[in-house]
Amino acid sequence: MFFTTSDSLRITPLRILRYVLIAAALAFFIFPIFWLITTSFKNDVDVFAMPPKLFVFTPTLRNFIHVFNETDIPQLAVNSLIAALSNVVLSLIIGTMAAYGISRFKAGGKNLLFWFLSLRMLPPIVVSIPLFLIAAKLRLIDTRLILPLMYLLLNVPFVIWMMKSFIDEIPLDIEESALIDGCSYFGTLWRIVLPMITPGLVATGVLCFIFAWNEFLIAMIFTRVHATTLPVGLSGFITTEQVFWGYLTASATVAALPPLVLAWIFQRYMVRGLTLGAVKT
Repeated sequence: MFFTTSDSLRITPLRILRYVLIAAALAFFIFPIFWLITTSFKNDVDVFAMPPKLFVFTPTLRNFIHVFNETDIPQLAVNSLIAALSNVVLSLIIGTMAAYGISRFKAGGKNLLFWFLSLRMLPPIVVSIPLFLIAAKLRLIDTRLILPLMYLLLNVPFVIWMMKSFIDEIPLDIEESALIDGCSYFGTLWRIVLPMITPGLVATGVLCFIFAWNEFLIAMIFTRVHATTLPVGLSGFITTEQVFWGYLTASATVAALPPLVLAWIFQRYMVRGLTLGAVKT
């Protein structure tokens, strides 16, 4: 059966139902973001208005001005940025080299990869107390070095799992040709493998950044004042007396921007990276 262009554009009850369901799903997932952003531009009267003022209210920058001028949110954002970026670099270096060894040399046997995956599933609270004692002995508590190291527990297993699947897709013949020409294994990884899996590296790095940027529990346990991150700082707007919704939503809106901007900048690489190992040729 052949279909013309007019047949493909024909409106049917099933197609209408499909569009309605898609619109409902989009509204369901987008509404919390819409509520967050609009609340950050409301004054206290509009925030607690009943019925809620969704569209008709007088926007104000008062919450953002207070957050940037009278709180330490900007410094906390810098701390989060340093911790996340440092961890991404360390995680990609360690995880990619480990993934290359597992993929090409079968290091650790068949169960090593699943052991790394089990580390990613381990709740951080389980190991927080012994790691806190170790960090205290090394005097790393509340330093900018402790969080990038602690986040390795979260991101290195994820990087190993992701990068191994990307490296497996590269034909061995290419690397063997480089080795015959005198290239070392490290040189092969640097000159041959990494350029071919750049989309995978970018996609994995962006996801690692998001994990580290949003992490709360480890940052709350291992920091006090100088290295406190943005998620921990946001909890300060929730007190026993009240919740400062205007300041909280304004800070949360600011906190949501870096991951969104990063994903937008590297969206082309992320789409290629996340689908690189999905189709075999």
